[in-house]
Amino acid sequence: MFLLPEARERLAIQQAALLRALADRAAPPDGFDPTRLRATADALARKRARGVARTWPALAGALSDRLGPLFAAYAAATRPPRHGGPLADGRAFARALADWGELPEAAHVEVMAVDLRHAPRPDGLAPRRWPSLAVALLYRPRRLVLAARLPRLGERWLAIRLGR
Repeated sequence: MFLLPEARERLAIQQAALLRALADRAAPPDGFDPTRLRATADALARKRARGVARTWPALAGALSDRLGPLFAAYAAATRPPRHGGPLADGRAFARALADWGELPEAAHVEVMAVDLRHAPRPDGLAPRRWPSLAVALLYRPRRLVLAARLPRLGERWLAIRLGR
């Protein structure tokens, strides 16, 4: 179907308004039912949460029933990353949880593994091409976890138990 330039421009403006209403919870564009639009936005947020739960099983398991409400709060304030899919969305969610003081310790090693293999970008994650290191101090049980990644040589992980 061929559209005249003016019609194409109007359509682009309408699509942008619809996207803002769905992703940013902005006011609905003319002609759209606000209730249905809100239901669609909620369904898209739940779909994002399912993708993150599948990609981040330790995080999802540690949060359990709290995953839904915490992810809904995160999704309401944050657009999905442009690059990296649910892996990048989950990493941004884990960062938000850490900022809120809600990141479960059981998810720290999973976060370390992603950080070892991927570098953050403003629009998501990108595979690391250079060596990387990650360190975490965990308390249950108390241990220091070290990880190193060398391209083409693989990863090495070391956990050192600390005291009692």
